[in-house]
Amino acid sequence: LYTRMTESLQKTREGELRFLRAHYFWLLTEQWGDVHFSTDATITAQTTANKTPRAKIYEQILEDLNFAIANLPVTTTQYGRATKPAAEGFLARIQLTLGNNQAASTLAQKVIADYTYKLVPKYADLWKMANLKNTEVIWACNYTTDLTLSDLTNAVTNPDGHPRGGNNGHLHFGMAYERTATGSIGMVRDVANGRPFIRYMPTKFLLEVFDETKDSRYAGTFKTAWICNKAGKYKKKVGTEEIEVDLKLGDTAIVATKYEVSDEVDRTKKYLIIDQSKMYKADGSFNGNAMFVPLQKFDDPTRPTFNEAQSGRDAFIIRLAEMYMIAAEAEMNLGNKTKAADLINVLRTRAALPGKEADMQVSASDMTIDFILDERAREFAGEQLRWFDLKRTGKLVERVKKYNLAAVAFVQDFHNIRPIPQKQIDAVTNKSEFIQNPGYK
Repeated sequence: LYTRMTESLQKTREGELRFLRAHYFWLLTEQWGDVHFSTDATITAQTTANKTPRAKIYEQILEDLNFAIANLPVTTTQYGRATKPAAEGFLARIQLTLGNNQAASTLAQKVIADYTYKLVPKYADLWKMANLKNTEVIWACNYTTDLTLSDLTNAVTNPDGHPRGGNNGHLHFGMAYERTATGSIGMVRDVANGRPFIRYMPTKFLLEVFDETKDSRYAGTFKTAWICNKAGKYKKKVGTEEIEVDLKLGDTAIVATKYEVSDEVDRTKKYLIIDQSKMYKADGSFNGNAMFVPLQKFDDPTRPTFNEAQSGRDAFIIRLAEMYMIAAEAEMNLGNKTKAADLINVLRTRAALPGKEADMQVSASDMTIDFILDERAREFAGEQLRWFDLKRTGKLVERVKKYNLAAVAFVQDFHNIRPIPQKQIDAVTNKSEFIQNPGYK
């Protein structure tokens, strides 16, 4: 038996769908520019694609989000569904992207003031697996903790073998703590330390943008120590020497630091030290890409086995801290620098180590777009917002050239739009109309 939806529920479901469509269109047009656009239902396979101007796509995004705001409830009993404040928060992001600063600030501050969201008192607690459904999350992609629901090993539905049905973000940020070929000592792969795919290594700039003597977000973001889980005698390299060390279970096995450690000091330690020169050359470019200071925000020590590729960790897409940063950037753009500093100081007070609250405060004179981008790096490292932030502020090429020396010789203005995947171009029949984005071959 089927029960017809009430008119009210129909509006709610349409609001949720429009919210999702707006989110997908935003991802598409920001990354690929003029992309295929249609609001009609897809009934059969489509073999042609259009390139609709970005402005037209944003018209639809605005229409969809305004509908969602008008028709979504303030709260939901089914965690993960879109709500009115989620739509308002996302619209604040969109308005900032479009340069509508007053609208962006008004919406962001409304989300801060009008609902029950609160910053989690300790930044590091945001990322604890037992605390994912917390007061700071406005909208998240909620993953099931029942990993058997994944079709990872199904060759029909998942022919490429990529993890599906779970969050695999924990794989990408780890370093090779367990690989003796890279000089590791005292460690074997385990659940607590993760399964590292070694895909993302922080730039020297990212590590140095934090002042960990007063800002708790450094320790809340990065992992810097590994405890021995394989006792034994090992040889660690110090300069050109090899030193034998005897590690017991529970000893410190590896320390990773953004600072340089002298050989003289290194010789006095049993543990392996991954210091600045082991990670970066003198000019800041990468010296090694296997052993480094990794992000730990997305680790999942609750996975059932050490090789489990999937996680039940929810992915935060919009959280309250972003509303403060959106409002601050918009207010700065409007010339209200004191207001911008006040908003940012809320986050910096939360981030301050005990007794360092006053040292963390900033003032109107600090309010520049580069400071705001630095602050967003401290707050949102690894949360998949950085490329959009740099593009929105017109700083992508400038800051990549300045702070990511491995990419200096390659980054160009056309990288503000990504290349259309070749598989997509090969699949369409109107290849003379649906062409690759400029600059790419």
